[in-house]
Amino acid sequence: MATTELSANVSDPWLVLGRDEGVQFHQTWLACLVQGMGGEVREGALLLADPASGRFHPVAMWPGEAVSADLAQLSEQALEKRTSLTAYRGRGMVAHLVMVDGDLHGLVALAFVGAVPRNAMSWLRWGQGWLERSGWQGEKENEAELRERLLLALDLTMVALEAPRAEAAVHAAVTEAASRLQCDRVSVGFVKGSQVHFSALSHAVDVVRRIDLIHAIEAAMNEALEQSIPIHVGLYDAPPTEAGGRQGGGQPDWITIRDHQRLVRDFGAETVLSVPFAAGEQETRRLGVFVFEWPESDVAEIRLRQAEALTPILGRVLLHRRWIERRWYQKLLDGVTEGSPGAVGSLGVRRRLLALLALALVFFLSVTEGDYRLSASAVLEGGVRRAIVAPFDGYVTEARVRAGHVVKEGTELVRLDDRDIRLEVSRWASQQAQFQKQTDDAQAQHDLSKIQIALAQARQAAAQRELSESMLSRSRIVAPFDGVIVSGDLSQHLGGTVSKGQTLFEIAPLDAYRVVLQVEEYDIGRIAIGQRGELMVAALPGETFPFIVTLVTPVASVTDGRNHFRVEANLDSVSKTLRPGMEGVGKVDVHRKLLVWIWTHRFFEWLRLQIWSWVGI
Repeated sequence: MATTELSANVSDPWLVLGRDEGVQFHQTWLACLVQGMGGEVREGALLLADPASGRFHPVAMWPGEAVSADLAQLSEQALEKRTSLTAYRGRGMVAHLVMVDGDLHGLVALAFVGAVPRNAMSWLRWGQGWLERSGWQGEKENEAELRERLLLALDLTMVALEAPRAEAAVHAAVTEAASRLQCDRVSVGFVKGSQVHFSALSHAVDVVRRIDLIHAIEAAMNEALEQSIPIHVGLYDAPPTEAGGRQGGGQPDWITIRDHQRLVRDFGAETVLSVPFAAGEQETRRLGVFVFEWPESDVAEIRLRQAEALTPILGRVLLHRRWIERRWYQKLLDGVTEGSPGAVGSLGVRRRLLALLALALVFFLSVTEGDYRLSASAVLEGGVRRAIVAPFDGYVTEARVRAGHVVKEGTELVRLDDRDIRLEVSRWASQQAQFQKQTDDAQAQHDLSKIQIALAQARQAAAQRELSESMLSRSRIVAPFDGVIVSGDLSQHLGGTVSKGQTLFEIAPLDAYRVVLQVEEYDIGRIAIGQRGELMVAALPGETFPFIVTLVTPVASVTDGRNHFRVEANLDSVSKTLRPGMEGVGKVDVHRKLLVWIWTHRFFEWLRLQIWSWVGI
C-alpha cells in the first residue's frame, strides 16, 4: 500500500490493517507505523524469521526497496546480540526485536530524520501487538475467524465514533458488543485515581436499582486491573486455594479470582471474562476494564478470543473520546499536573515547577495587603417611624391609603364617623347659650351669686364644646409629613370599630434612613463607630450606597441559631429608589491586612477557640 493511500486513515490505522491480508499486510503495517510517528522516519524495514531455516529476511521496506548500510549494520548487531539497540550516527536509529513468549520472531529497524522521538517505543509496542494478533496468530486460526474479528473491531469502533458524546459512545459500544458476542451483559469501567469506577452496562436503563450488581462488577474490574491480565472464570471452576490462587479453570496458580467467582455465583452469569486495557504514554496512562458475561458455561472459544482481541482497540477509542471531551477545568488541571513531556520535561521537573509556583503564591499572599471588609446582612429602616393612632372610639367610614403608598403632608389617610361628635358639639353649644342667657338675667337682677354660677356653667359648656370640636377635627386623620406608609390597611375594615389609641398606620419619611447591620459575634469586636462601608440591596443589585457606622449595640439577638449584634449606620446620600424594609448586604471597611490573614483568620480563630476549649491552652 502506498504512503499516500494511508494519509486519510492515519488517525485510525487499524481500519487500514483490517482491509489488507497476506503479504500486503506487512507492508501496510510498516507504512502505518511510519505514518503514526508523524513523518519523523526516514527509512524502515521489517525482518521476520523463516520458520524452516530460522534465518531472517525482510518482508517490508519503506520508502524504497533497500535500507542504508548504517541501519543494516545496526540490525545485524541487534540480531547477533539478541537485544534491541539504539544509535546516533548523524541521525537516530532503532533496531527493535520482536519477542513473543520469549522467542525471537523478527526485528523492526527504523532510521529517523533527527533524534529518536519520544513516542517511538509506544508505536513499536503498538505495532508489535498487531503483528502478534494479526500476523502470527494467523498460523493458529483460519482466515475467516481473523476477518470476523477485524470486522467486529471495525464495526464497534464506528459505533463508538458515531455517537454524539463520549458517554453515549460508551453505552452504545457495550450494548452493541453484548449483542454481537451473544453476551448476557457487557460492562466497562475506567480508572479514576487508583480504582476502577463503573461507567456503563449493556441494555441497562436504570442501573441505580441494580446497585449490588454494580458493586460486584466494580470489584471484579479492580481485581483484573490489579493483576494486569485477562481473567476468565466459569461457573464450574474450582474454588480458590488458601494461597489465593485456584486449582483448574485455565488460570495460573497465583491469580486471585474471588470477586469474579462471587459475580458468577450471585448474579446469574456462568462465564465471566475481564480484560484490562490502556491508552496514552506511560506518564499519562489511562486505564479501564471490560467485563463480558455469558449465560452459559460452554462459551465458544472464538467468542472468548474475539472479546479479548476487541478490548484493546475499542477501549482505546473510548478512552480517547473521554479524554478529548473533558471539561475545561479538568483539562486545565491535567495541563498543570501532567504537562507536555517535550515542553516541561520529566515528572520530577514538573513537580519542582509546581512546588516553585506554590511557593511563589504563598510568598505573594504573605507580603500583599488588601482591604479587609466585614460582610453582614442589612435591612433599611426609616430614620423616624411615626405611629398614626385612633383619637377616639369610633367607626371607619373612609380609608384612602394603605401600606406602600407614598403620601404628602396633610393627605387624608382615614376618616372616622363624626355624627355623634357633631351632636355633642351642638348640645354643648346650646347649653353654653342657655347659661349665657342665665348670666344676662342675673346681671339684670344684680344677683351676684347667680351671676358667678351662670358664668361658671357657661365656661364649662364652652370648654366641652371646644373639646367636642377638637375631636370632630381629628375624625379626619391626615399625614403629619411627607413619607411612605410602612404598615396599616383599613380598606378591608370599612364600617368596623377602632379603639382610642389603636395604631392605624405607621409612616416613615423618604429623606431619612438608617442601615441596620446584623454583625456576627465573631466580627463584632472589629466594628467601631465612624467606620465607613457600602450597602447593596437585593432590589438594586447594581448600585451601592455608602454609609458611616453611628451605633454599636451591646445586646445580641439570636437569628438562625447564631448570635448577631445590631449595628446602625447612616447613609451619606438618600436615593429616591430606596424604600424602608429593603434587605441586602453591607460591607464595613475595617483596615488593611495581609491577604493570607484575610482568607485564613476565621479558621485559625475558630481553631484557637476549639483548642482552648479542649486543653485550656
